[in-house]
Amino acid sequence: LPSYTLDGLSQYIRLWATPRWQVALSNLFIFCTLFITLCTVIGVLLAILLDQRIRIEGVIRTIYLYPMALSFIVTGTAWKWILNPGLGIERLMHSLGFANFHFDWLVNPQMAIYTVVIAGVWQSSGYVMALFLAGLRSVDDEIIKA
Repeated sequence: LPSYTLDGLSQYIRLWATPRWQVALSNLFIFCTLFITLCTVIGVLLAILLDQRIRIEGVIRTIYLYPMALSFIVTGTAWKWILNPGLGIERLMHSLGFANFHFDWLVNPQMAIYTVVIAGVWQSSGYVMALFLAGLRSVDDEIIKA
């Protein structure tokens, strides 16, 4: 039978000492903080707006719930096209006459995490809006008037 030796916490100590783990942890913290905060704020604001029974409620609800209905593959491909310098925002700005405009958020290590946050918030804020809107609509009008 093979004999095994217990390493204890040495693998975890080695993991925490690597710079890549530190970068991954900081990116996780940034993503979680911004994603949860922005999704909640945008979702609540949109839900409050739609709870006012505005005329274009159906259009706004469809626009913000549409990204949630798409698969992650489709939205990932769309964001890849939008952020591609040859196809997306940078090419659009160059065609509008802004020759010095550079949009390199995907290749810039300092900005890449924020690009991922924007894409995630875009896809998920409609779901948060639907949850808060359902909660707001379930409150009886007499309670609100009181």
